[in-house]
Amino acid sequence: MSKNLKYYIGIFLISAICGILLYGLLHNYKAFEQQKIDAQLNKAHTDAIIKAKAGIEVYASLVSGLKSYTKNSKEFPSETELQSYLNDFLKETKFKDSILINFIDTNHVFKYVVTPKKIDPNNLKGRSVKSIKSKDRIDELNALMKSNTIHLFTPINLREGWTGFPFNFSAKTSNNEIIGYVTPILDVKYLLAYFYEGNDNDRYVHKFLINDSLDLTREAFYNGSEIFNTNRDAEYYKKFNVKEETFIYTTIQLFGLKLKVGSAFKKPHTIDKSIFIIAYSCYAVMVFLIFVILNQFLKNKSLNKNLQGANAVVVSKNKELENNLSNIQTLIKEIHHRVKNNMQMISGILTLQEDEYEDENIIKALRDSQNRIKSMSLVHQKLYGAHTLKDVPTKEYVTQLIDFIESTVSHTILDLNTKIEIDDALTFDGDTTASVGLIVNELVTNSFKHAFKKDQKNSFSLTIAKQNDCYKLLYSDSGKGLPDDFDFNTTSSLGMQLIQVLTDQLNGTLTYTKAPKNAFEIHFTPIVSSFSV
Repeated sequence: MSKNLKYYIGIFLISAICGILLYGLLHNYKAFEQQKIDAQLNKAHTDAIIKAKAGIEVYASLVSGLKSYTKNSKEFPSETELQSYLNDFLKETKFKDSILINFIDTNHVFKYVVTPKKIDPNNLKGRSVKSIKSKDRIDELNALMKSNTIHLFTPINLREGWTGFPFNFSAKTSNNEIIGYVTPILDVKYLLAYFYEGNDNDRYVHKFLINDSLDLTREAFYNGSEIFNTNRDAEYYKKFNVKEETFIYTTIQLFGLKLKVGSAFKKPHTIDKSIFIIAYSCYAVMVFLIFVILNQFLKNKSLNKNLQGANAVVVSKNKELENNLSNIQTLIKEIHHRVKNNMQMISGILTLQEDEYEDENIIKALRDSQNRIKSMSLVHQKLYGAHTLKDVPTKEYVTQLIDFIESTVSHTILDLNTKIEIDDALTFDGDTTASVGLIVNELVTNSFKHAFKKDQKNSFSLTIAKQNDCYKLLYSDSGKGLPDDFDFNTTSSLGMQLIQVLTDQLNGTLTYTKAPKNAFEIHFTPIVSSFSV
């Protein structure tokens, strides 16, 4: 165990370093994604501020133009002249939101109340501003009349049902005589609408603060005064429950009025955590698999070491077995060789005995026995010459056997045509080959004895082939065939009896047909040997 501890320590250190690197990469990725989110919000906020400044320019043009118009007129304009000028100006600027212009004298009494379509819609003419404004505001207005600047006070909720920016500037004649002040009130909606333009408006919420504390929307100013507008801004930031720390702010100076603009995402714009889950999960699985593989590696290493020791023992035993097998194979070859020699000796003795008899029947019987012994001797010759000491090449064996039979049985020159059809790759074991060889010996010998004639064309054919789960031996010759009354069960012919016995040994069936040609058909299965090398 102590030897393997170094592997576990090494893997642990590598895993820890990889974990630290992964944490660093994911931390940088998180920071980068947050920068992208912040950049999106900053861009949307900046674009809205730029557009809003264009709206401020329209406000400035309208108020400055109105101031110049009243100042440069020979006489201060009448209500209708002021209304006409207002409509001409609005056509040029395409200002479609609400606008109201008041002319108030030095005693703070309403003289003109003009809109693009109506004059004094709420009957304010003759009414004193002092009745609706505080003393501090009146003091500011008194100071304003002596000034040449345009001043913007905090927004007001008008009885007409909209919220406006109240601009104020001193009203003077062409001789610079102060006759009061002009208060153009412009709808805040025109300016604030710039923040809601664009296709991605549904992603952002905007906050507008007057003097850092009072909420301003397109429909109302929340300063505690009465709100006459029944509509409410659908984009009011308080409807979206956005956290204060998510807003970014820019302050716009509007004719002395400080307008603070904030922007944020309507919905929390968080970084997708799936990549973190996937990364850490993959890291955990990887570390787990590494330790599993290391554990398996160490087990395999130990097992291989044990296997090497066991393999060395097996190799040693295999060498002993190979030596023993080689000795056994040599002995078996020697046995087959000696059996073949003994059979040849027996065959030679039978040949010598032929000279002791003059009876042709005895001589024929001795020669038939020699052929049978030769067929079995040839099997042993093929076995000790074979590499496996078990399988005999059937075609080679049968061809040599028929050549031997022809040389021993035929004493005259015959016009003979032979046809042997056996697959070159077909092999049988020694027992099966011996039985098949004896059957072929009897059939071919019988043809030479009874079927073939000197003065005619003779032929025989032999086929051995696999057929389904068994083998078929088909033999036919050009002879007349067996007598019509021939009975295999009662025949006294030793050759025919041998064919029947050998067929039974091969678990086969014998069929003889005379028409359309003389033929023996044997279906058999190879003998299962109880001994193999």
